[in-house]
Amino acid sequence: MAKPSGLEEYRDWATEALDSDFSNPQLQRIYETNANNILSSVLRHPFFVRFSEEALRWSESYQSGSRSELFMGSPEPSLVVKPFTSVVEKTYRQNVLRNDAFPNGPLKGWIDKRNLYSKINDLVRGTLVCRFIDGPQFVAEQIEKYAMRLDLRTRRYSHERDDGYYAFHSYVTFPVPIFDVDWNQAEIPVEVEIQITTQLQDVLRSLTHHLYEGQRLQSEESGKWKWDFASNRFRVSYLSHTLHLIESIILDSRDRVLSETESNSRLGKTRK
Repeated sequence: MAKPSGLEEYRDWATEALDSDFSNPQLQRIYETNANNILSSVLRHPFFVRFSEEALRWSESYQSGSRSELFMGSPEPSLVVKPFTSVVEKTYRQNVLRNDAFPNGPLKGWIDKRNLYSKINDLVRGTLVCRFIDGPQFVAEQIEKYAMRLDLRTRRYSHERDDGYYAFHSYVTFPVPIFDVDWNQAEIPVEVEIQITTQLQDVLRSLTHHLYEGQRLQSEESGKWKWDFASNRFRVSYLSHTLHLIESIILDSRDRVLSETESNSRLGKTRK
């Protein structure tokens, strides 16, 4: 078959090429059962049972050095399950849109109905929002140390995209029982994603969520949108970049004020 040019064509292609009929209601039912089981299983794991307690210690450590609060709101990610429609869209992006080797498989292999639980890294995910721009990296490092203490496989990386998305992503792998397409159960490793961003980026992302969702299913071959200054994509993307710059200025101002306050305090003690 020719390279699919849209999601509907992709469904037909996947049925034939990958033996994965993503329109099959049974496949969706199996996924929803597994996804909810994953969520329940990881929430019972000591990693998440004690997460808030650990995060409070991170906050205390951060505050002692910065005199600033680390998190906006709750210091615990509220985990959610990725909807089946979003899973299918992600397989389309990975198998086709971002696959430069098509019609051959992606570098890490095709994602199909049999392996999507081990190949898709955000079936269950949550978000942590930090007050300042130096918070996300600090939290990602703390999550990594915490997971390693519990002998859990973990990884992290910074996310910075042309479209203005800025965050750190942390992944922790949990052993979880999963049903296969024949309802046979086996335990496999599944990654849970924790996105760590800043309050300004989080506010912007919540306002532009639908715009980004639409773009994700489009080909990323051209960067001409970077000159289309009348488009929503241009405005939103460069507003995000601008906010990233503003956050660095805010951080610099915070640290300068803190340094000056400490300097004045030492000077006052010397005079006494």
